[in-house]
Amino acid sequence: MPEPLRWGILGTARINHRILPAIRAAGDLLTIVGSRDLDRARAAAAEYGAQRGGTYEDVLAAPDVDAIYISLPNSLHAPWAIRAAEAGKHVLCEKPLAPSVDDCAAMVAAAQRHRVHLVEAFMYRYHPQWKLVRDTIDAGKIGAVRFLRATFTFRLRDRQNIRLSADLKGGALQDVGCYCVNVARWLLGEPTGVRGVALDLQGSGVDTHGAAVLEYASGALAVLTCSFEAASQQVVEIVGETGRIEVQTAFVTLGDARVRIVDADGDRTEIIPATDSYALEVAAMDRLIRSGEPVLTPATDATLTQAVIAAWRGG
Repeated sequence: MPEPLRWGILGTARINHRILPAIRAAGDLLTIVGSRDLDRARAAAAEYGAQRGGTYEDVLAAPDVDAIYISLPNSLHAPWAIRAAEAGKHVLCEKPLAPSVDDCAAMVAAAQRHRVHLVEAFMYRYHPQWKLVRDTIDAGKIGAVRFLRATFTFRLRDRQNIRLSADLKGGALQDVGCYCVNVARWLLGEPTGVRGVALDLQGSGVDTHGAAVLEYASGALAVLTCSFEAASQQVVEIVGETGRIEVQTAFVTLGDARVRIVDADGDRTEIIPATDSYALEVAAMDRLIRSGEPVLTPATDATLTQAVIAAWRGG
């Protein structure tokens, strides 16, 4: 059996509670948790079952850390991922990798320069429901794709939430819109045009409500919507010339997944048993580090997602 990989975490965000079981499921170890507040770091380490807590610098300097998970606010992803690469640590960074094209490019360059792996934590891509979707499209079951519709929305009114902080580079496009852009790019490729609207309906200094249309050389269109102003929904529909696919819980899938397929074989709903996407993501990261097996969400992909988001915001 290979030696377990040893992880450090930068940040004490709630998302850590999703990644911790994934680290354990992979047979890996959580060595240290880092925070700007040392007391908070120590409390989180005790809560998470880590060996110790420390500062961000302590995590980077730790000789018993192979990989770092970054769950910090968006504005801090680039500086700390670059420093982690300089320290020789592999990095799994929460989405978005960084909130600009330039920052993503700088992070990728640092990882390449220091010969470490950098992965964007779009865990949804690892869920088996998406293999079903891709296989159905690739087999021609719904014909050429003409429309893709992706929506990720929920209501947010807590002005203390970092998602509503301009200083921390929040906003609906970076928090949930990035999923919609990512899935459209994954399934349709790079758009030839982007027309978007991004509104700040709360006067928070960040976008809270938006929609965009992406054009493709094939004639396909992607219609994307994201919001902190609407009832919770996370649905992707792919409409082809002869059929369609509806992914009913597209991105954060905690229970059984349901994928509706309407094609020449009829109208059916495939049920995929509950699966931990985070565990599959960490397992993929492990294989990348140990054997170089490519992951579904390399950091090099993030620059293109951010280019679309920039065009959406500027549209």
